Amino acid sequence: QVCFLRSIREEVALPPHILYRRKMTPAIPKVAIAPERWTQTVFGTPDSALAKAEVSQLGAMRFNTNHWSNAYLQCIGRGISHKECVASLPDDVRTAPAGPLSGGDANAELAATIACMGEHGDPDKCTTHFDALSKLAGFEEERKKGSMEKASEFCNKAGYKLLGVPVLFYAMKFIKVK
Repeated sequence: QVCFLRSIREEVALPPHILYRRKMTPAIPKVAIAPERWTQTVFGTPDSALAKAEVSQLGAMRFNTNHWSNAYLQCIGRGISHKECVASLPDDVRTAPAGPLSGGDANAELAATIACMGEHGDPDKCTTHFDALSKLAGFEEERKKGSMEKASEFCNKAGYKLLGVPVLFYAMKFIKVK
């Protein structure tokens, strides 16, 4: 097989081994994420994600590999049977607490969402399930604030500094601005 490479000036016949080498040469990889953002990408949460990681809680998580064996050995040492010991093992309190989607109501809703996605395969057809999951997780839609609510928030943020506003209005009677 011979392929012809057309250039502006001439046609050159390429031997097959160069032709195959040209086809197999990989393209130069395109970097979608800048190297200085790699650690943020690996260990962070995407900006578009609704569920952000609580960075302050990540260091508090611990897993004691000896917890279950120590609790079991203490139970057996008290002379209790194996079945009773296994049934009475306490949970490790140093692990991170379960999230809002670990409860009984959430399990049923999560199963329904998974079943809907398995049946339809399109997230647009399962929006009611996703909305219910977001409500269970504590996500609330932003609501429009009225002018009174905005004014009260401003006053709360300003605090005692608003005490000077009446004095300023009274002083404006005596000050003439050209």
